[in-house]
Amino acid sequence: MIDLFKSELLRFRPWALAAAVVHAGVLGFMTRIVDLAQQPLLVYQVFAMTYAVAGTLLGLYQMGSYRKPNQWLSLLHRPMHRLRIAGALGGAGAVVLCVAVALPIALVALYQDAMTARVVDMRHWLMPVSAWLIALIGYAAGAYAMIGNRRHSFAVLVLPCLLMFAQASGVAMLALQATLLAVLLALVAIVFRPDPAAPPRNFAATVATALPVQLGAYFLVWMLGYGLEMAWTASGTHPLNTPTPPKGGTIEADRAEGKDILLLGIERSRDPEAALWREQIALSDVYTHYPLRNLPHRGEMTNLQPMEFTDGERHVTWVFKHDSMRFVGYGALDKRARGDLGVGEGKQLAFPAPTMPFAADYLYNAHAAYQYDDGQGRIHERIRLPRGEVMASPPQPAGDNLLALSDRAVYVYPGREAVNGLDLLQPLMRVPMPGQVGNLSRMDAIELLDGYLVSFTYTWGAWSSELQHPFQQVVRVDGDGRVREIARRDLALDLPTAYTSRIWWLSPVLRTLCLRAQDLYAAPDPLRAPAQPLPRSMLWLALACCIASLLGAVWLSARLQLSPRHRWLWVAMCGVVGLPALLALWLMVPKRETLPASLPSLSTAAA
Repeated sequence: MIDLFKSELLRFRPWALAAAVVHAGVLGFMTRIVDLAQQPLLVYQVFAMTYAVAGTLLGLYQMGSYRKPNQWLSLLHRPMHRLRIAGALGGAGAVVLCVAVALPIALVALYQDAMTARVVDMRHWLMPVSAWLIALIGYAAGAYAMIGNRRHSFAVLVLPCLLMFAQASGVAMLALQATLLAVLLALVAIVFRPDPAAPPRNFAATVATALPVQLGAYFLVWMLGYGLEMAWTASGTHPLNTPTPPKGGTIEADRAEGKDILLLGIERSRDPEAALWREQIALSDVYTHYPLRNLPHRGEMTNLQPMEFTDGERHVTWVFKHDSMRFVGYGALDKRARGDLGVGEGKQLAFPAPTMPFAADYLYNAHAAYQYDDGQGRIHERIRLPRGEVMASPPQPAGDNLLALSDRAVYVYPGREAVNGLDLLQPLMRVPMPGQVGNLSRMDAIELLDGYLVSFTYTWGAWSSELQHPFQQVVRVDGDGRVREIARRDLALDLPTAYTSRIWWLSPVLRTLCLRAQDLYAAPDPLRAPAQPLPRSMLWLALACCIASLLGAVWLSARLQLSPRHRWLWVAMCGVVGLPALLALWLMVPKRETLPASLPSLSTAAA
């Protein structure tokens, strides 16, 4: 095993060193231009995708060089267990990826920590480990795709896509990556045998092998829906492609300007003041808020956006440090350290959560909003949400006052005090939200002579079948903070429910499995809304698909090489999982071999 491991290292040593040099050169060049630790999420996603592709190519090439029949038999007929051989090859691949991927990142982090005043948190030291795990996930997926049955093994490449949708962060993300890697290594262990194309012998291995095949078929059928949508668009009848969106639907509500959505909301209102409000809407400025979809978490390895701001007068750049929960400054010109910055004038307290800027001199986190005073060079807390609420949209001007959204209500703060002082502001009004903030797509408001007219539009999730009952509600808030509902209207789903919910009725089991995997090790997100129950018609459609899959499996399995026990286990799995399991059965199990109906006798053959 050691000799095979060493030979593989010697085989890929030039490639590993060349890749490490190129990788370190790219990172070194970029770190001279920008702070790589303070880039937006998209930059990290591009790098992660690159590492996953590099690992996949290595797995495909390494195992592809051994996958030829003669070389595969020679490899497997060594005097050692097959898993020890797999461990030697995989261990060499892991070392190669560590040198090519993880080592350059660690060296750049070490340089930035030791030679510059830039911020390097513990979360940044986890990034080489995370990048290595991502590359290993790609490597294991590529190895399995090359070793396994070519008829279905490439479906395993759908499993690494989980990392794009995972909600875990920081150490929890490392745990998720390690779990996914363990699953892929188990799949490689199953097929790493003398006849890798043969079906697994026991049903547990069959279920494990069938999982990526079913997921691949599931997403393939789901993606075919977009082909239908493209044809729908080409015909010119798609609701998104028409010059005028359907009346009373979610598309109209999302596209409408601020004044239009308010007028639509009170269009059928019988309130005596409705005519006056229509005139005021036409003459007033409309203030629109779009709620946040994510909040920064302490210790997460990526950033939603760069967590830094610059004091132009003092030429100091302040960067948020997760370890100390304070801002760390360095000179924008000389790049020298300028100390720490917390909250307040005296003790410089730590922030309760990761904090980032959102406007000139303003910052926010999940619990509060702050203002940076250029004259004093201090950060003052201006808005504090009640306990149990989190920020859904930082405060923004709305006429003479400020409006801020939490996950439960809209708060109105005095604008004059916000401009003339630095004290903690107390809300003038609190307007409870009529629905889940995770479904809120927009909030529009106009300032009246003695209050506000506020519109809440709930359409977020309608196209992913998570929201089944979109609506708009308009409320009137008087000068004393009393809230009165003016109008409420239900919005139509512009696309057929069977189309938007196809990700569910194709296989409720796989949909539930994907959601559980997406939230694995993740903390609860207060900005996400739970999915609403589907209509009963979709439940019947899902049941019909499962029954059709079961009947199809009964017919198909009779023609495949399956023992009676395995046959009925496959039939049961197709009935539970649905159509993706039926496709997996067709792809994974070979047809039953049959003999000709009649064979010539020896005497006839001799004659």
